[in-house]
Amino acid sequence: MSRQSRHRKKTSPHGDPILRDLALVPVEGRNAGQDNRIGGIAVTSASGSLSAGQRLVTANGRHGAVGQLLGAGGQGEVYHVTVEGLPLALKWYHRHYVAIDHGLRARLQRAVQRGAPNGSFLWPIDMVEIPGSGSFGYLMPLRGGQYRSIRDLIAPPPARLELSLAQRAHVCLQLAESFLELHASGFCYQDINFGNIFLDPATAAILICDNDNVNIDGADASIYGTRKFMAPEVVRRETLPNSRTDLFSMSVLFFYTLFGWHPLDGRREHEVRLMDAASELRLYGTDPLFLFDQLDGGNGPVEGFHDPIVAQWNALPARLRMLFVRTFGEGLRDTAARVLETEWRGPLAAVADAAFACGECGFEHVADASCTAADRCAECDATMAWPDALRIGARLILLDDRRDVSIDMRRIAARQPDGRVEAHPSSPGILGLRNLTATAWTVTLPDGNSLEAGPGRAVRIVRGARIRFGKIIGEIVGPCDLEQAA
Repeated sequence: MSRQSRHRKKTSPHGDPILRDLALVPVEGRNAGQDNRIGGIAVTSASGSLSAGQRLVTANGRHGAVGQLLGAGGQGEVYHVTVEGLPLALKWYHRHYVAIDHGLRARLQRAVQRGAPNGSFLWPIDMVEIPGSGSFGYLMPLRGGQYRSIRDLIAPPPARLELSLAQRAHVCLQLAESFLELHASGFCYQDINFGNIFLDPATAAILICDNDNVNIDGADASIYGTRKFMAPEVVRRETLPNSRTDLFSMSVLFFYTLFGWHPLDGRREHEVRLMDAASELRLYGTDPLFLFDQLDGGNGPVEGFHDPIVAQWNALPARLRMLFVRTFGEGLRDTAARVLETEWRGPLAAVADAAFACGECGFEHVADASCTAADRCAECDATMAWPDALRIGARLILLDDRRDVSIDMRRIAARQPDGRVEAHPSSPGILGLRNLTATAWTVTLPDGNSLEAGPGRAVRIVRGARIRFGKIIGEIVGPCDLEQAA
């Protein structure tokens, strides 16, 4: 079993942290009894408010029919529907929820008009009203059956979803890019949490659900958020959710994704015997302190309990660790100090590019172009053999078998690789980099000879070779060559 697997099995003395964390906190006067959103609802066989075969007409005049009830929650129900031959999902609200959330219709209409920020959002497509029903709903794309909740990353086995460190970094990159586009459109999400994010285990592609809570940044909110994902100022009820509180919630989600743990759960949380409302307010609102705070160790790791989180922390690049230190240090008090979506790109991409596992125990490390990464495993002390790498400026992309290579960092989050490392079909020990673009690469071999690798062709990975990708030049180096290559 890998060290990462054992890390994520750790729980606090209060039980599985995720089961405690995902309690939605409505704004007073809203629906205090609702669950944590339709995106994570369980499939149900119960009958709903609508009947199978019932006809519907959308606000834009499209005709369709109601199908199977997929699930239900505190806000409403989700149905499989067919609209003009297309399979879609219909979220249909309970009448009591419509009566409580007065801004719901306006938010949905605005979302339909604006359109999705990018393809990762299961965004409202059209509004639906059925005469005499006393309610309304909206159409959205169906979520594929292969998608699983991101909370499964730290679920108890056997339900736990095992992703490599590089895949988890990819998940965080996609989230950063998606919320950047949402915020750039003038919106805020208001309730970033585990219940709203789904991912495809095979590709690590994400989907962001429950977009009916999205609103104009600074506008009124129907909820405060989800416990342990809310920014401290929201926990203290000093403000409603906005784009700056989104940045905090997003950072919490990143920490959970990479470490399987909450960033503020250290010694103080460990010593709490009964997690009551007063304790939660102190830990996450009035007196929050980062597990790895550099100035105050009062909430630091407990030896023998947080050791797995400490080991993973030490194995990550300093650039990435410093972003967490800032957002959960100064950023706890000063919202302007919180890390922006664009600032996460480089450090997360470095993990996606250069994460590799110890061949003996599976513990994952990250290589770096400065040649400062450990050459012995932090878990089992075995000597580690790094794969050869493609060095592009300060970037280091490991060239191990089946790794996707994105020359332009902006294509990493979009999962649009420029190349892929493949083993030779008859000589598995020989690796090549296949050109997945529409443009030929120019390859200069160590002996000075040049050749072209056209679209679909592969170039053998040989130390000292230089590859020109348009205006970008990369060199293939071995671990011992990194210092000289720098």
